[in-house]
Amino acid sequence: MAMMQRQTTPLGRNRLVDTTSVDEARDAIGRIFCPHFLGPTGRNSDTFHARHNAVALPGFSVNYVSYGARVDIDPGELARFFLLQIPVNGAAHIRCGTSSCDSAPGSRASLLSPTLATRMTWSEDCEKIIVLIDREIMQRQFLALGGRSEHCVEFAAGVDLTSSAGQGLARHVEMMVSSAEHCEAMPEAYQVMLRDGLTTLLLTGFSHSRSVDFDQPARAAAPVAVSRAEAFMREHAGRPISSADIAAHAGVSLRSLQDAFKRSRNMTIGDVLLEIRLDQFRAALTDRAAPTTSVADAAFAAGFGHLGRAAQAYRQRFGESPSQTLNRRR
Repeated sequence: MAMMQRQTTPLGRNRLVDTTSVDEARDAIGRIFCPHFLGPTGRNSDTFHARHNAVALPGFSVNYVSYGARVDIDPGELARFFLLQIPVNGAAHIRCGTSSCDSAPGSRASLLSPTLATRMTWSEDCEKIIVLIDREIMQRQFLALGGRSEHCVEFAAGVDLTSSAGQGLARHVEMMVSSAEHCEAMPEAYQVMLRDGLTTLLLTGFSHSRSVDFDQPARAAAPVAVSRAEAFMREHAGRPISSADIAAHAGVSLRSLQDAFKRSRNMTIGDVLLEIRLDQFRAALTDRAAPTTSVADAAFAAGFGHLGRAAQAYRQRFGESPSQTLNRRR
């Protein structure tokens, strides 16, 4: 992932653990994730140096973890969360339930399910970006997409990062890391968009125990569902609305609504919400009744959480930068 081309460690301003003590690392990281066995193996155990940077957000967290030595990790069943682990350096062998995989940068990540016992071995140079997703959040999105089981979804352990779905997943996680590094300015609406985007990518793009639920086409939604969804998005664009909220207001399943937008607009729900937020962003910048509005104020009020990405999308849509629009008003 491109994030590792940086000279600094990802999420470096949010360091929670920095220790050469195995016991301290086990206890501290156990409080962040869950209690687990952690033990250095091999000849280089004296190089052990645990580092854990993390940003916790509603329903998920973004983490960077490294140990500096070859380690065995055995958390058993995670119980309350899923863990998506994307290696950015080194390698790891992961066994989750009856499946296993070897992860490596740019080729294979791992996805751990809460109901499957897990064991891992990390190489001494292994560094990972880890996204924790609450089990309840994943289940809610599964049901919103049309899933038909109350049982916890169980994913295959390996995630192919070279596939089109894997490449999209890697880009999304990189965006999550970039946004988390500026989390103090991230509106909750943007946090929800990042979270829902990730869970939808995982549930619809990768093999799991209930993939069969999505094999059949979703029930077609009436055109009025699209109109209701768009009206709801316009009214609540600056608030933390989820894709499941939008579908519920439209009165259809999320998959049905996704298909309806594809047929009628040739756009995804996220694309339409982005356009609505861009329109509201521009309206705030051109509002002469609010002369003290700044570019940042207008972007965050419209539901954007990353000013650089908001400005880029704005320029692509309107052919000028937000500051140019604001300066012309003045």
